[in-house]
Amino acid sequence: MIRNQLITSVFTAVILVCCFGTAQAASRNCTADEKAQANQQLMVIAQDSRLQEKLAAYHAPLGLPEAVATGNEQVLYQGGYVMAHDVDLMTSLWVSYQLTRDDVLNARGKDRVNCFRADPRLKRGQKASTTDYSEPIFDQGHMANDADLKDNLVEQINSYVMSNMSPQFCRFNRGIWLSMESLTRQWAEQYGQIYVTTGAIFDRDGVPGRDPDANAARMQSNNGKARVAVPSHYYKTFLRQDGSDLRAISFVFENSNTSHGSIWSDVKPAVLDAIRPIDQIEDHASVKLYPSWQGSVQQSRAGENWDFSTNDSNFEASCK
Repeated sequence: MIRNQLITSVFTAVILVCCFGTAQAASRNCTADEKAQANQQLMVIAQDSRLQEKLAAYHAPLGLPEAVATGNEQVLYQGGYVMAHDVDLMTSLWVSYQLTRDDVLNARGKDRVNCFRADPRLKRGQKASTTDYSEPIFDQGHMANDADLKDNLVEQINSYVMSNMSPQFCRFNRGIWLSMESLTRQWAEQYGQIYVTTGAIFDRDGVPGRDPDANAARMQSNNGKARVAVPSHYYKTFLRQDGSDLRAISFVFENSNTSHGSIWSDVKPAVLDAIRPIDQIEDHASVKLYPSWQGSVQQSRAGENWDFSTNDSNFEASCK
């Protein structure tokens, strides 16, 4: 696990590696000690600029995405991913990470460890809390997926900071989005190494360019507050090396409660229909996804050069 070695080489007292063996995966909540160690890791990384540079180079060798600055964005670094959090929207605009075959294989059989909590690095009034998501419509959708990080307990726990959550409709989060998360791990295992960027788009008027923050829809919590902005769409873009070629494929999905089905054969047509060129995503999200990118890349326009033949079923049927 290269990303574990990277962190361990800088500070060994904080890292906590998950070792559950090969037992059947289950779900549990984090303990107080596990949460404290995970929070400590976040704070250590936040104070170490050299480690941040190494994490950025590992997770985004073509450069971290560059959003049109509004003064509200803050790049936050975790061992398993890097993200740009918007303190006004109270969610992240993008997350980027490298995922390898070893990451996926070493995660198998390990528990899902839920640890939803406010981000300890952000100031009060600039971060979402679990109560913001206490309402009947939206799921707490991961931007960086927890199952991609299960090879390391601390990294998985740190996918549950609320800065990594985004309001997603139930059938979206548990349906086509979950199918994409599963496909991500299949591709990492099949191709050995991929680079994943997942982002939120705030563009309800359909005109290229991110909508002003003041125009964003806000999730209405049961506590009477409406602080967290609801994206209109989400995107995923993937890069991988294939011999001398750099291949890419990108998708845009509307954040809606539309049903796409649970079985992959039903979901697959909507996934293929969601393929978009990178420049279209950049236009509508107001972001430069690969600022250090030089040379050519082979962008898939209809799914060619990426394997869509199989995938797991999702849990859309659990939605009302």
